[in-house]
Amino acid sequence: MFVGQTLFSVLKGTEHRAEAALLELDRAMIEATGLRSHRMLRSFGMSPIGSALHDEAREAELGAVHFVVQTEWDSLDLHDDFYRSDAISRAYEVLSSILVGGPYEVLYEALEDRVAV
Repeated sequence: MFVGQTLFSVLKGTEHRAEAALLELDRAMIEATGLRSHRMLRSFGMSPIGSALHDEAREAELGAVHFVVQTEWDSLDLHDDFYRSDAISRAYEVLSSILVGGPYEVLYEALEDRVAV
């Protein structure tokens, strides 16, 4: 199993456009071959305890809204096939005008996979 984590940031006030693009992407992901699960996350703040950013740097980061798209795939080939699809191209086209960071994706191989009960 492979896990992909795509991160990107948009300016506050444009997050509704990012969310519309992600909704379209969600519809495509539901039908994607080899996709085990996916999760889409939007930031709502930054932890003062868990963050190394302080004062001005922290406030600057809070000027953007951060998104994470997490996916779990049966194989890297199926992941790559989906990321070459029109659905991804359309989502990135919408996002390109509002991005302040990303998108970039980090791929992980699962070492341990447990579900809390």
